[in-house]
Amino acid sequence: MKGHLVKNVRWPEKDHGLANRAYVYFVAGKRLPIEGCTMQGDIGMDQHSIRNIKPNPQNEDEVVPKQWIEENFLNCYSPASTMAKDLNMDGNHVSYMRAPEQNHHAVTKGYADTKLSLLGGSMQEGIGMTGNRISHLGEPVQSNDAVRLSYANEFYQKRDGTNWMTGPLHGGFQVIRVGNPREEQDAVNLQTLQTSATSVLEQATAAANTAVSDAITNHSNILN
Repeated sequence: MKGHLVKNVRWPEKDHGLANRAYVYFVAGKRLPIEGCTMQGDIGMDQHSIRNIKPNPQNEDEVVPKQWIEENFLNCYSPASTMAKDLNMDGNHVSYMRAPEQNHHAVTKGYADTKLSLLGGSMQEGIGMTGNRISHLGEPVQSNDAVRLSYANEFYQKRDGTNWMTGPLHGGFQVIRVGNPREEQDAVNLQTLQTSATSVLEQATAAANTAVSDAITNHSNILN
């Protein structure tokens, strides 16, 4: 143009049309200037992107890039997302968790309440041990407390008689339902004792009667 002007330009009707200065001044209050400004309304992006955002936002009201979000926030929809540091709940709750499937999964209070606390508690149903043992029991205090095998062997007599008394019985109680003795050191029940005593008495009576009869017979022979 060599310093000359284009004059009498029409008001542009299409995007590629030439605009005059009046048009530029007219729309300047409605366009976003390159040096920035304050928006008076929303921007309809129509599925387009905003690119080349500052990587590290300084203020809470700034737009942040996708990379900054991925580095600083946990993706709740990605199973590969992991925490880089501990999560401080500051007294708040984590809710609506599903039942745990692995040992390292967090559990809900409802799930934990179905387990017996290490501090003790009351079972609501029986425990199927499936051949396993309960070990390291303490000394029983109540009559319904479980006991160790060593405790039972020390204080109780087996039904099959395979263990032996290590001291006398005290307390004035009776030993009942004693079976018939098989050896000389076996205890006897009252029935056996009475039967034996009756037998001995009968034998003694018979022997005495025989002795008296023999004595009478001998005396008669002497007199004759």
